[in-house]
Amino acid sequence: MSNRLIELQLYHLRLPFKHSFSHAAARRAETDTVLLAALLADGTIGYGEGVPRPYVTGETIESILYNISDTFAAALRKVEPKSFPELLDLIDNLPFTNEQNQIINAARSAVELALLDAYARHYQSSLAGIAGWLGCGFFTGDASIHKIRVSGVLDGADPDRMMKQLKLMRWYGLKNFKLKVGYEHDIENLNLINQKYHKSLSYGKMSLRVDANGAWDIDAAVAMSDKMASLNVCCLEQPLAPNDHSHYRTIADLSRIPLMADESLLTVDDAEYLIENDLIDYFNIRISKNGGIIPAIKIAEIAHKYGRGIQLGAMVGETAVLAAAGQQFLQMTPNVEFTEICYSTFLLQKDIAKRKIRFGYGGKLPNIGPLGLGINIPREKISTFLVQPPRKITLA
Repeated sequence: MSNRLIELQLYHLRLPFKHSFSHAAARRAETDTVLLAALLADGTIGYGEGVPRPYVTGETIESILYNISDTFAAALRKVEPKSFPELLDLIDNLPFTNEQNQIINAARSAVELALLDAYARHYQSSLAGIAGWLGCGFFTGDASIHKIRVSGVLDGADPDRMMKQLKLMRWYGLKNFKLKVGYEHDIENLNLINQKYHKSLSYGKMSLRVDANGAWDIDAAVAMSDKMASLNVCCLEQPLAPNDHSHYRTIADLSRIPLMADESLLTVDDAEYLIENDLIDYFNIRISKNGGIIPAIKIAEIAHKYGRGIQLGAMVGETAVLAAAGQQFLQMTPNVEFTEICYSTFLLQKDIAKRKIRFGYGGKLPNIGPLGLGINIPREKISTFLVQPPRKITLA
């Protein structure tokens, strides 16, 4: 039977959190996301996800829905690949901007993942061959999935609550932590952590990163890096606003802590700019933020080539779809140092997959299936979280 792509189904979902989560750029008690189902003529369905964050890619729920319905649907009218590599060629040429030259990475992520999931299922294939198809010669080590452990992400808004979070995460065997900063009491939080866990931090039994989400100006960023250098902080993520290019060189030269790019790292061009100007020590790659698995691997290859560290981050509140996509990335990419995926019902009240895609004791990642993204999405779970009626786009 034909494997022609015949329909896209768009779902705006809203998933409530078990408790609110905040950082310097936002506070939320729920997440809004777009789930995309790609339906093939033989009945195969694949799922993708894009999470809009206006302060990251500039996208909203409505912009994702519009760009998939307009920009991407027009490019998907006659998709009927004769092989999986042919599909990968098609996906690789999907746009990252719309006609207004606006970044559409979250929308692209939803489209890419849905196509990969559907056609890998159709061809009874895993996604593990993508890195080889891309010709990533630097990916010679063991895949990160076998050894990496999930980091605990700490909400720094309330010091007492933050310490309770940290205590529970330590009991659960987590060793790597990231603290959200950008508050008046940042140093108080770091002092509290060091008072309790100084020996573990000093002897490498724990690690501590901080993430400012672009909250500081250059003076604050330099001053805070000086203070944090004596508080066992191993990495400072996105200290400056992503559009503050004029001060990238200054913080790179003056920071006493290795720097990580997040909101300033949206595209392969961004990665090349940061490397060419020697502005960064780590890349924070996020599947939705960077437009899918394929561009994420390309950015990771740049990091490997030039000796930069890699973190696989997550959009707060992403569902099992993006969690599974992150695991696919980790199965192809060696030497990823940190990851923050698969929080599932540690944060969400409920998730949409048939089985929880949630990390276990010590941050160990769960197993996923061998075909497509490796998860199953029951339709009744999707309907539980619908905000508006689904949109159907007929392609054939």
